[in-house]
Amino acid sequence: MGYQITKKRIRRGLQIFTILSFSSLVVIFLLTHSHMTAEAFKNIQPLWLLCAIPFIVLDWIGGGYRLYLFSRVFHPTIRFKTCVKANLANYFLGAVTPSQTGGGPAQIYMLYVGGMPAVEATSASLMTFFSTTFFLIFSGIAIYVFRGIVPLPGKFLGHLFNAGMIFFLAVALLMIIAVLIPGFYREFSRILVLIVSRIRRKDYLRAGSWAHGMLDAIDRCHRQLIHYLQKHFHVFMYGILVSAMCFFSKFVVAYLVVRSLGMHPSFVEVALLQMVIILINYFFPTPGGSGAAELSSAALMSAVVSKGLIGFYVILWRFFTTYISVAVGGGVVLHELGKRETIEVDNTLSEDVPEPEASPVP
Repeated sequence: MGYQITKKRIRRGLQIFTILSFSSLVVIFLLTHSHMTAEAFKNIQPLWLLCAIPFIVLDWIGGGYRLYLFSRVFHPTIRFKTCVKANLANYFLGAVTPSQTGGGPAQIYMLYVGGMPAVEATSASLMTFFSTTFFLIFSGIAIYVFRGIVPLPGKFLGHLFNAGMIFFLAVALLMIIAVLIPGFYREFSRILVLIVSRIRRKDYLRAGSWAHGMLDAIDRCHRQLIHYLQKHFHVFMYGILVSAMCFFSKFVVAYLVVRSLGMHPSFVEVALLQMVIILINYFFPTPGGSGAAELSSAALMSAVVSKGLIGFYVILWRFFTTYISVAVGGGVVLHELGKRETIEVDNTLSEDVPEPEASPVP
């Protein structure tokens, strides 16, 4: 069983991402254009934007370092450079696939070609996702506590924020179930496959079938995650701190973009607004949250950015927080693809290695 990454899928995703992003920006400019807009363009302060570049790189390196922390527990010989490339590939495929579903498989594949067995790479990738989940839950709590600072305009954005919080709380609950009930996910998956087998009158559970290999991979990944949380919980907590650093760099970039337009909001206010935007768009069904990211950012950041400047803000914000990362990550993925039309992540290729041993935090 595998997940295919094809050039055709990438091209289609890029087209949708570009069309939705461009259309949203046009709508924002039409709705916010005023006599201030042309003058504002002349008064942009580029020094603030130059200051944002180190924080973009910090986000790339921080994301790679977090993946390195988790990966080396499962596979101590994994290289830091490989983890940074895998993180960049995650940015790119996450941006060109619905709900960012391609980011994880791309990250797993880059770890796999870097010498890490696929199931172990899947486990490490899941740990990075879980660390993000718990950080965003903490962020949601912070937004609730400081909700007077970040009021959500309109009921729709409020509903999207609540949906995002429910999703991440559900992920946290599933993670807790995984720790408290060993074997739960293997048995649950086995029942689902058994139901499909009876409906289609085929034995998908037979030895050598794709489902049999999938169940073995799920069971092994589950056991590794339990082992990780029981024996290396301090690494997981450290990963949450690194996640906080990565998101902090994104907040700084947004703040510097606002300052480049001559606005003077507090950093806390911008950071809280950015948390809301992330929670709203993290799993929006369009590639990379395109469309939703631009429109929700324009709606929320209008609290600290003048109406005539909001279009420039959204362009600069998306350029520095998304488009650059997508371009660099695209270069990594396309270089890996080379002349091939398809690459595939296949968990059945993983070797039978022993349980992971302890590895100190670097």
